[in-house]
Amino acid sequence: YDCVIAVAAITSAGARASFSNYGATKVDIGAPGVGVISTTAFNTYSSYSGTSMATPHVTGAAALYASLHPGASAATIRQAIMNSASPTPSLAGKTVTGGRLNVGGF
Repeated sequence: YDCVIAVAAITSAGARASFSNYGATKVDIGAPGVGVISTTAFNTYSSYSGTSMATPHVTGAAALYASLHPGASAATIRQAIMNSASPTPSLAGKTVTGGRLNVGGF
């Protein structure tokens, strides 16, 4: 799928999470996925880890880009996210971009 962004989970220090998926040609970019605070039932918060916590960061970035560039195609949004990745040693050779999400690069 041309517009899919596969996401690896990283720690707050930028290390690839031990449980995370990776692949130099299959996983595109890293995003925070360890110890992410999320809302839970009954107006509480809990800490979770997983690529399922990293992926919403990239989804939010796509929404942010789309809000700043109305009418942008999915392919354009994907490329902007990929181009804005910050190089991260733990992801070098492990992801397509070799970096982590950086919405400041839009």
